[in-house]
Amino acid sequence: MSPPLPVLAARRVVGPLLASVAGEAQLVADAATPGGQEPDQVSTSVLFLFALTYLAYAVLYLARKPVSVVKTTLELELKMSVAALGRIDSALLLAYTAGQLLLGRTVALFGRTLPLVLAFALSGASTAAFGLASSPGAMTAAWAASGFFAAPANPLMVILIGELFPASMRATAIGAWASSQQLGGVMANLIAAYVLGKSGWRAVFLVSGGLIAAFAPLLALALPLCSPATVAPAAPKSAARPAKASRNSAAKRSASPLSVRGSASVAASYSLVKMARYCLMFWLPFFLSKYCGLSAPAAAGVATAFDIGGALGNFAAGVMCDRLYGGRMLLASLHMCLATAAAFLGWAGLCIATAGRPPPLALHVLCISLVGFFIAGPDGILGGGASRTLVDYSPEIAGDRTLYAGVSGMVNGCGSIGALVQGLFTSQLVGAVGWPGLYLALGAAVFGGAGALLPAVAVEDEARKIVKPKDEAQKQVKRK
Repeated sequence: MSPPLPVLAARRVVGPLLASVAGEAQLVADAATPGGQEPDQVSTSVLFLFALTYLAYAVLYLARKPVSVVKTTLELELKMSVAALGRIDSALLLAYTAGQLLLGRTVALFGRTLPLVLAFALSGASTAAFGLASSPGAMTAAWAASGFFAAPANPLMVILIGELFPASMRATAIGAWASSQQLGGVMANLIAAYVLGKSGWRAVFLVSGGLIAAFAPLLALALPLCSPATVAPAAPKSAARPAKASRNSAAKRSASPLSVRGSASVAASYSLVKMARYCLMFWLPFFLSKYCGLSAPAAAGVATAFDIGGALGNFAAGVMCDRLYGGRMLLASLHMCLATAAAFLGWAGLCIATAGRPPPLALHVLCISLVGFFIAGPDGILGGGASRTLVDYSPEIAGDRTLYAGVSGMVNGCGSIGALVQGLFTSQLVGAVGWPGLYLALGAAVFGGAGALLPAVAVEDEARKIVKPKDEAQKQVKRK
């Protein structure tokens, strides 16, 4: 007797997904096997997957932004205190941090496709559940669940983009893709504000959850079909040295994210960079309203200069890495951290120089745009492509896809800790030293992030010195 129709339908949908998980496990086991030659051009399927993941991650910002849009409404309608609203934000960041720190183990157990699909399905469901809750405790639990389930999306998607594109354009592709963060922030604000005005705060979360969950089946169908054909090549294969291959395999099994050279340096730097970025994300509208005298809607609109500058900065950082820095992502990030610190210093100087006078809004918008432009580069690189780069700089672990995810999860988890820390101290710092003092402190933090990157840049320099002679030799062979 044939199986019932629901069982057949489930097999059609779930079968390819589980097969892709098994295929990824095999790729992890065979990661030391060199792949084929990287193509000079990208295929249509690669461009399709780039566009799909770009839009999907932009929509995922609907699992982060709506609470900030409806805070005033929740305070008025549900009589929620400011402390209770703050706990909801903190719960999201804590759960998001935990999800990213567990990412390496998650990928080792389930591969990458299944966690990505579930990230959108479960985060969408949790976001919708927030709209059905009425107590602060239930809202906090729903928002924490949304953050935990959404945590794998950014690291895994960035790793995927890095694998899909050849090395000659990898940084440009990752930089362009990272602009989905800024687009998602602007889009989420606009959608949440529109739905709030039309249908109330509960509808904001129901609509947001539905839009997020809609990408789960799309990714379930697209990811197995568009998986990368090759993994990053590791050390050259040698049939005469099985013992060395065995030692390399054992090293891969025993390697932890923290043991990867330069990973702790990148994690420390990213925590400081993300602390500064999230501080502006959460406090810019308040600054523009209180310090510059703008209305709340006008302040929200002007604050988008930070996102627009960031989108341009992400793309520019990727192009510069490929064209000016020869793929040296970490050195480019260090220089952009220094530029960000200088922009913060200039902004603090503007506040001090114009104290007691009407604030020059145009100059403040220029400073906001410059900070957004420069900080987007290290934010996108350190939280994305740098993890793969560090793993591939060590021949004994190069190409280990599980370790890619583990290092990326650790770096992004440390970044989330930085974002959480700013929430604890920003208001006290502004009260103690004012806005100029805050911008000086953020500039000092990003300058410290540049200093923290120095060990990772040294690892990059050492690896490039080894790789460059090999590349020159290969070019000479091709010419002959």
